[in-house]
Amino acid sequence: MEYEQLKAVAEAIAMPEDMKHRIIRNCRAQIMNSGKETVMKKIHFRKLAVIAAVLIVCLSLTVAAMAVPSTRKGFFRDITDWRGAVVGTSYEQATDEINMSVTVNGNELTVGATFSIPQEFPYRAAEKMGIAAYRIVDGNGRTVKEGAAESTKVVNGQAAILIPMEGVDSGDYKLIVTAFVTEKKAEQPLNLNGYWECNFTK
Repeated sequence: MEYEQLKAVAEAIAMPEDMKHRIIRNCRAQIMNSGKETVMKKIHFRKLAVIAAVLIVCLSLTVAAMAVPSTRKGFFRDITDWRGAVVGTSYEQATDEINMSVTVNGNELTVGATFSIPQEFPYRAAEKMGIAAYRIVDGNGRTVKEGAAESTKVVNGQAAILIPMEGVDSGDYKLIVTAFVTEKKAEQPLNLNGYWECNFTK
């Protein structure tokens, strides 16, 4: 019953006025409290609905992220001069497309580079391969040698590149390569930029 109906019933009953007013006040308080509970339930339900929606969105994003392959595909990029004119081409983000290994042979470091997708460009066009930029760091992260290494022939998607180690003391080191370079007759050398590292002991 609504408040006005309860009030009419209480006034119609033969009882002292103060008791009627007390009953009416109690009824009104109960009806107001009941209304508050209904509002609170609605608010609580809305909060739960919002939380559920957020969880669904987060779950969808997580599933979508898991569906994306962990490897990143490389791409070609134009090299421009200070005027904006294209003067060459490089290949970016090649880290996941070249596997690197290191072998120590006396005063030489043999760097093995293997194409993971040798049937695709730019790898299937490579006739020779070298290192365009490398550095060797010691256990404290200090650079003991850096530079480039001459290209050698690519055979079955693999190349063995030599780095001279004269002047480098015995110890534990890390080779860090930030760019390989491929060559093909009658074409400009192509830098393959990325990040590779290997630990070794001389």
